[in-house]
Amino acid sequence: MTLLAYWKGAYEAWIDYPQRSGKLLGGRYRIERFLGVGSFGLTYLCCDLHSNDLVVVKQAKPSKKQLGRELLRRESEMMEALKLPEIPASYGLFEADKQLYLVSEYRQGQTVEQLIFERRAVYAEKDALRIIRSLMAIVSAVHEQGIVHLDIRIPNVILRGERISLIDFGLASRIGEPARVETEANEETRRRRTPEVASDLYAVGHFFLFMLYSGYDPDDKEALTGVSWEKELNVSAEVKRMLRKLLQLDLPYTDARDFIHDLDASLQA
Repeated sequence: MTLLAYWKGAYEAWIDYPQRSGKLLGGRYRIERFLGVGSFGLTYLCCDLHSNDLVVVKQAKPSKKQLGRELLRRESEMMEALKLPEIPASYGLFEADKQLYLVSEYRQGQTVEQLIFERRAVYAEKDALRIIRSLMAIVSAVHEQGIVHLDIRIPNVILRGERISLIDFGLASRIGEPARVETEANEETRRRRTPEVASDLYAVGHFFLFMLYSGYDPDDKEALTGVSWEKELNVSAEVKRMLRKLLQLDLPYTDARDFIHDLDASLQA
């Protein structure tokens, strides 16, 4: 790491430090707790003192300057355009202390990341297929409105019983518009961030793998280091075929409906 990169990281960590619990934002939203940080935003669980409801308030990262503000405005527009029951509603933007914030609906439940790594949830193949099928219903509906999410990951999917929600549209884009990836971005980033359907399906493939790996416990972890998922995971031939297409190891799916067709066939088998 160069000295310049070190100081840049230190500066961003300082300027992007989360605000304290109890602080009032915009004279209305009291921070209850910090939820997390993403590439371009800091997210808080807040109490709306006008309604006494819990809401999510996302702050554009100060270190990202104008780009962070533009992406937050764009996220609000995307959520307003979609208006799907499985996606939190946007309650609009506000500015306070020269910072821009987005207020959205709070969805109760736990992220798949929390369920796997904190609750130690284990998903058998059929369980994972059912959740992926529910997720794909949302993803397909988003695609039908000409939008791709571009950040489908286990921290961005919330489960509460049978209810599933897709959150964080901070990187969402219109299908076919110019990609916002940096010129030095690696191939993995390009596969995830290019505004096309294949990017979301590629991300769903990795999401699927996380769920399948939740029950993985090799006898000799050290001996299996570097072994591919195809050898480590005991999955059906059909699931392996779907994963290879999602991960673009074989001819990929052309749209969400093709994948959903295969999911339904596998669930009915």
